Amino acid sequence: MPFTVADYILKRLSQQQVDTLFGVPAAYGAPLFDAVGAHHITPVVTATDLEAGYAADGYARTKGLGAAAVANGVGMLSMINAIAGAFVERSPVVVVNGGPSAANLANLKNLDVLFSHSTGQPDGDLNAYRLVTASAARAGQAADVPALVDSAISTAIRKKRPVYIEIDRTIWTAACTPPAGALPVTNPAAGTEQQLATTIVGLVRAATKPVLLLGVEVQRYGLADEVAALIAKLGVRWSTQVLAKSVLSEQDDGWVGVFAPPSCQPPEVRDADLIVMLGCVFPGSYAAFIRDNTDHLVTAYDGKVKIKNGSKQNADITALVTALVAEAAKEAPVPVSAAVDPAPPVATGPLTYAQVFDRVGAALDASWLAMPDTFLGGASAASLPVKGRDGFLSSAVWASIGHSVAAAVGASFGSSRRPLVICGDGGFHMTAQALSTFVRYDRDPVVVVIDNGIYGLEQYLIDSDYFTDPGVTPKPYVLLNQWDFVKFANALGVRSTYSVDTAAELDQALATVKASSSAPALIVAKVDSRGLPAVLP
Repeated sequence: MPFTVADYILKRLSQQQVDTLFGVPAAYGAPLFDAVGAHHITPVVTATDLEAGYAADGYARTKGLGAAAVANGVGMLSMINAIAGAFVERSPVVVVNGGPSAANLANLKNLDVLFSHSTGQPDGDLNAYRLVTASAARAGQAADVPALVDSAISTAIRKKRPVYIEIDRTIWTAACTPPAGALPVTNPAAGTEQQLATTIVGLVRAATKPVLLLGVEVQRYGLADEVAALIAKLGVRWSTQVLAKSVLSEQDDGWVGVFAPPSCQPPEVRDADLIVMLGCVFPGSYAAFIRDNTDHLVTAYDGKVKIKNGSKQNADITALVTALVAEAAKEAPVPVSAAVDPAPPVATGPLTYAQVFDRVGAALDASWLAMPDTFLGGASAASLPVKGRDGFLSSAVWASIGHSVAAAVGASFGSSRRPLVICGDGGFHMTAQALSTFVRYDRDPVVVVIDNGIYGLEQYLIDSDYFTDPGVTPKPYVLLNQWDFVKFANALGVRSTYSVDTAAELDQALATVKASSSAPALIVAKVDSRGLPAVLP
């Protein structure tokens, strides 16, 4: 059989260790799914297009590169929220779309006849994805495919961002030249890295209370070992952003806790006289802190370095970290303080919002991948005692509710850890169909749904008095339709289901599902609607 356009895309993906394609097949893209078997790639058909994007994102965050394909128009525009989050949070997902043919585009232009799922714009999907990807391009001929695909996948890996590939629907099975050679997947050094490293290490050694703040690029570029060596050689304390939580083990020396203003501000970071921020992504909550502390900040992210109030300079983060380690090694290692691993409280009484995190924290070990959603407990989730490296995954910057449940589909394929989702009931409403995908593909995530009957975070942001004053009623638009979550999960094929309303019952449910890791599980943790987690902004 001839080597085809579809084969070319799948071959290049498989060469980068992608072994799963997430999506919802449609006529324009079906030939891609037809061809996966020859490339040892498993097609995972999700319950919704949005879920496909979240799943590919979760896979990319745990495996290094993900791929998704859904229907043009209706599917692509539904999935774009997930890809936008991947773009913001440095998650390289390859989006493949079966697009209109030349004849479809001619009919649109000359006859005003829409092709399938068209908005009437010839480049509708292409232009939309240009807003949320590092590369977006269309191939109209088979001869265009090798260069376009190679450039896109290389860009995704080098920039740690999603890319978009649109293929004329009529050329999927056209003959195509097989891939030749390896893709360029590393960024060139800018030539500034050694000088910058000398300056930065000098500043750290001269500081009285220096600290490193680690961001997600440390994980995405595989720099954990090098950064751990840097910490040991400098004898410096370190923190992470929520998005990068557990990029290094929080049991390692020097750990001081997550820094996420305004709710989580370890004094070692807040009061530092020099903060070196490596690979960070800054949400709006950091604005005041950065604005007020520019005279003792060093930032390195997105290929740029800024030292205090100086100008940004080009620098590759991999080359920079390598140079920092070499520079730090020129002097004897300095001891760094030991990390503190607090003991979890004992479980007692009726279940509270705060206790959910205490009990989940007590259950965590190196087998779990903690996946908190965006919800009222987000700040508490940042303090979960995760064990080991790469044990935490969240949409901490894009903050799209429902991300965790669907992303657990992809993470269950990409990580050796078992996903443990902690989600509000409102977020669960968004992507609950993902339970069906767990069952269909024999995945084993555990989803803990905190059932308080309201969009708690929205109520807190709009009127927090509701949680402390029994006379205040909730906003009518934050009230949720009350699902029977257990029956819902059972209807989708989930057999391990639990409804708990005491701390001891939650402990028992977590222990039971941990003992059986071959099937998905749902734990409904019922708490009072006026309950609050222990940590809030």
